[in-house]
Amino acid sequence: MRDAQSRWETLNNIRKEKFNVILPLAMKENGIDMWIHVMREGNPDPLNIDLGGDNGYFIFTDKGDERIERAVLGGFEEDLELLGVYDVFASQDQLHKFVSDRNPKRIAINMSNWITVADGLSHTEYQKLTKALGEEYSSRIVSAEMVITDFRTRRVQIEIDVYSEICEMARQLLERALSNEVIIPEETSLEDVGWWMEDQLSIIGVRSTFELATPMIIHSDKANRVEYNSRDYIIQRGDLMQYDYGISHMNFGTDFKRVAYVLNEGETSVPSGIQFGWDRALEARDVIKPNINVGQTAAETIEKVGKALEDAGFEWFPLTVDPMLGGGPSIEPNENQEYPGKTEVMIDCHCVGNTGNSEVATGPSIAGFRKDRAHLVIKENNLFAFEFMAYTPNPDWNGWKVRFNIEDNAVVTKKGVEWLYPPNKKILLIE
Repeated sequence: MRDAQSRWETLNNIRKEKFNVILPLAMKENGIDMWIHVMREGNPDPLNIDLGGDNGYFIFTDKGDERIERAVLGGFEEDLELLGVYDVFASQDQLHKFVSDRNPKRIAINMSNWITVADGLSHTEYQKLTKALGEEYSSRIVSAEMVITDFRTRRVQIEIDVYSEICEMARQLLERALSNEVIIPEETSLEDVGWWMEDQLSIIGVRSTFELATPMIIHSDKANRVEYNSRDYIIQRGDLMQYDYGISHMNFGTDFKRVAYVLNEGETSVPSGIQFGWDRALEARDVIKPNINVGQTAAETIEKVGKALEDAGFEWFPLTVDPMLGGGPSIEPNENQEYPGKTEVMIDCHCVGNTGNSEVATGPSIAGFRKDRAHLVIKENNLFAFEFMAYTPNPDWNGWKVRFNIEDNAVVTKKGVEWLYPPNKKILLIE
């Protein structure tokens, strides 16, 4: 764990490198001459850590040079000067002169009806901004949503290194949580596991992405679905479970899963029907992985993945509804089921990085139900959750399907998908 000074220095090094390398690309490729990001103290903005402050007009101007001019009007100058990333400091009442001197053709502001991270500007601050700009420059306003999307999703190496560290921390905690260190069959509840995780995060000084998250039972030999949907549920022998967890730290958020099985008395391994479903899921991952590449849109990637899975003998299930809202195949037995049956596969590969929340993360989403992000191109060094679901008929369950949701965080480079830490390779065993 980095100490406080190291965290501050690391975040500022990220800020410097992104301003130097990523910001010019984000503005030039989206045809933006000036980006004005408005923040007001007491009204937290999603980009306050990215930009290094929480009050004033943060203004970035493309003056035709390789370097983007950076200015803050009305911020806390002494604190911002420490960062060493801003060129100009002035008061807010100088906004009109500042803008008119540069005469930008397109002015992007943090207002969007599309993505939350680009929509931090309040109505009151918008009115104040347009009044200060005047009619001429207010008519040149556009949304900063694409600038912010590109600025956030195109990563520099320091970001990838830090994110990998946080992911490894999360991986170790998840695998400890799904072990006999924490779980005593027939004594430990799902909520007990969740509170153990919260205690560990408190000790190391980080927080959860999902508040009090607890494991989810996939299947139980002894309990019915109504019983094991409760946080009070006591973990039993023969339970198959998954744990979806994320850590938020240093302006980053993780989101991935681990799966565990609680051995019955006399068992030394996972039952064959469950293991077969797991093996098929990992085979599907091997098919999906080489088809996610830089330069493709999310929609193009979905099409490539679907074809590759079908060609490899899987049944492709294109998602049109969020799995959290009931999207996906049925787990009920197929009519006239034969064994081994076809494994049905669907994907929900979404961006992560500054947040583990897939619904607010910016960037391309390789999932059919997020059509608003299907047009986005996968850029180099894009951090994402490699998430997919595999449904395989299990003869031990009279044909009911074993459903595995496998998720790990990864980065897309020019080489393709690269893991940031050891990915999920096995079902963890709890004795």
